[in-house]
Amino acid sequence: MKPVKILDRYMVTELGGPFLFGISAFTAMFVAGELLNIARLISEEHASIWAAAKYFFYTLPETLILTFPMSMLLAVLLAVSRLSDNFEITAMRAGGTSLYRIAAPIVAVGLLASLVALYFQEFVVPVATAKANQILTSEIQVGGADVLSNQVVATRLPNGDLQATYAFGFNPQTEELQNTTVTVYRGNDLLSVLTAPKARYHGMSWEFLDAQGYALQPSCCKVSYYPVLDVDIGADPSQLVERTAQPEQMSRAEIRRLLQSGVKQTDQSRYNLLLVTYDSKLARPFSILVFTLLAIPLAIRPGRSSSGAGFGISIAIVFAFYVATTVCLAIGRTSPQLALLMAWLPDVAFFAVGVWRLSEAARV
Repeated sequence: MKPVKILDRYMVTELGGPFLFGISAFTAMFVAGELLNIARLISEEHASIWAAAKYFFYTLPETLILTFPMSMLLAVLLAVSRLSDNFEITAMRAGGTSLYRIAAPIVAVGLLASLVALYFQEFVVPVATAKANQILTSEIQVGGADVLSNQVVATRLPNGDLQATYAFGFNPQTEELQNTTVTVYRGNDLLSVLTAPKARYHGMSWEFLDAQGYALQPSCCKVSYYPVLDVDIGADPSQLVERTAQPEQMSRAEIRRLLQSGVKQTDQSRYNLLLVTYDSKLARPFSILVFTLLAIPLAIRPGRSSSGAGFGISIAIVFAFYVATTVCLAIGRTSPQLALLMAWLPDVAFFAVGVWRLSEAARV
């Protein structure tokens, strides 16, 4: 049992240095453009260096999620290549240890890293991204326009009627809707229309100011005027902000709430994007495990221990994987019924290739 523990500890330790190197190298590549954006904020928006530094810090988690898989791929390539070039893999196998057993602790690390990345993606990135956006609007772009345009909220009333709310804009700072129209449908029949130039959130509902109502059913057309009218549109200010957020910056729980909020009835294109993103965000962290399995048989070949060779192979594999992922997600977005399949297809396909290559290497 003790030699087995020593083997596991030795293989895992070998990954440490190359993984840190990969994180540093790939993150530096990704943040280069962000640093230029930070410089622009300082020069054009007259942001303080402290505010720009905080903004940059809170955007890092989103970048790290992208570099985790690449870094693990490079770490396995470099670590296993060094062991192979120094004939340590050969010595282990000559001592009766199978390649599968040698690879087991590395694969276990890949699985653990996938789970950590999933947690990071769901609980760290959304919070950090929200903080970065808050710093951008409150400390950097102070006084700038921050109105979210074209808000649409659909909700089912207790009697089964459909209420649809359309707003030309929403200002998160003042929590005000602009040029708002509320329509109520029963089946295909339009029952009523309510319009107001402004609505502000108060308590648990919205106060529509200077509103005019038009009752079309059962008899047309009764017109009413309301200086102030409380209306529950089915969403509070935080939910309106959430509805316009980029799906990639949201957790799966937040996306699930949007999918259940009636967005399908008002914006089919956004619903498709939310659905395919919801499925892909579960599959994406496990690309770390896939890359780990792919890298092991690739690394057990001579001449692969240099960081330059490993870096080049990593770029090639990552490029092929993300091309396949992009194509599959595009199919999933146009055919929502295939969203789950398309989200997992690249992982499954590349994982199968990794298993096959590992089995081929084990026969040698």
